[in-house]
Amino acid sequence: LTPSRRTTPFSAGGHSSSLLLAHHRFFLVGGHGGFLRMKFVASVIGFVAMMMMIPHRHLCSAFQSCSHLVTHRSRRIHTSTTHQVSTLIPSDLDSEDSDNAVNSNIDTFNPIGPPEALLRLSVGETRFIGSHSITRLSQSPDVFIVKNFVSVADRETMMQQATLQGMEVAGTRKSDTNTIRRHSYITWLDPYSILGLDDAVTREAVRVAKEMVAQSASLFAHESLHGKLDVAEVDYIFAEDVQVAKYNYGGMFQYHHDGFSRYLTVLSYLNGVGGTYFPFALSDTQSTHEIDTANEEDAAEIAKRRIVGRDGVLIVGKEGPESYLAISKTATNSIVTIEAGDAVVFYNYKANGDRDWRSLHCSLTVPQEKWIATNWFRSEALTGPFSWLKKASLLEDMMKGGMH
Repeated sequence: LTPSRRTTPFSAGGHSSSLLLAHHRFFLVGGHGGFLRMKFVASVIGFVAMMMMIPHRHLCSAFQSCSHLVTHRSRRIHTSTTHQVSTLIPSDLDSEDSDNAVNSNIDTFNPIGPPEALLRLSVGETRFIGSHSITRLSQSPDVFIVKNFVSVADRETMMQQATLQGMEVAGTRKSDTNTIRRHSYITWLDPYSILGLDDAVTREAVRVAKEMVAQSASLFAHESLHGKLDVAEVDYIFAEDVQVAKYNYGGMFQYHHDGFSRYLTVLSYLNGVGGTYFPFALSDTQSTHEIDTANEEDAAEIAKRRIVGRDGVLIVGKEGPESYLAISKTATNSIVTIEAGDAVVFYNYKANGDRDWRSLHCSLTVPQEKWIATNWFRSEALTGPFSWLKKASLLEDMMKGGMH
């Protein structure tokens, strides 16, 4: 995942963000066929606007694989802290300079990457934010470890609630059977549930889920997205319900990309068992080749040729690394040890909205019971072929000093 550069806002000069991008991408002013290109862009923008008016639940109903992705777009997530980008300065540029600045910055501006405080970290470097210690594990993709992210009481609450409400066999978008995931069971905690609140455990679980989502958004969402979470059906980013998963002895989940426009994953280890492996994670002491594919199956085949303990990054817990390793001598920085309550945070998409196959990962076959909780943050608007339209809108907010 290509790190974004620090972006300095400039005056929009009276132009809308979509027209600025259209001018940049399609050279609408002058030249043979300019009128036809303008009509094409206008049609595209109109189509996108129309599609964005369709509620997500209607689109999901067409795909069985999306049926479990419960969203709450009409609900605002209140983050506990608010950050300002240090590069915000008053703009005194004229319109032409502003246009040039937008055109030059749109490709490097990355709202679906880490916030500035984490982006600057080198591999192995640690930053303390509040009570949390955050260390970068990989430069490409962006992977971080967070110490003591979930308290003992909150971990116990989530596991207890998951057991009480029942867990189902985990399927995936590829299969409704337990083949890609083995001995794995899941349930979902709704941060805004109003059902069953007369039960003390359920009430506490709702509080824990809500605080976990808010804390994740505050620490790991890009500054340009603060204040823009879950405010409207057509907005930038929203959080899924918290997924709690249990792997029994021998449980595993094959190589996969989180997909579904899930650009940010916050995975918390509830009982201190790891087994998460990133075959393409790149540390300062490792080298890796480019993943020249647009296909998850091909990327998974490439991943299978990587060697655990030599390539990428393996996260282990109290179970130790021995049952996972294919070699006896391991590489520097290839194994990271976690404790119960720690979390791994990683970003799944490139700045241009394409999937970053380097974030492909798996849960290796575990030698004992494993519990995890996962926060996913999604953005259809900032991933995919038309992501530059929303990126331009975010840049326009920055130009006006409108970051929250």
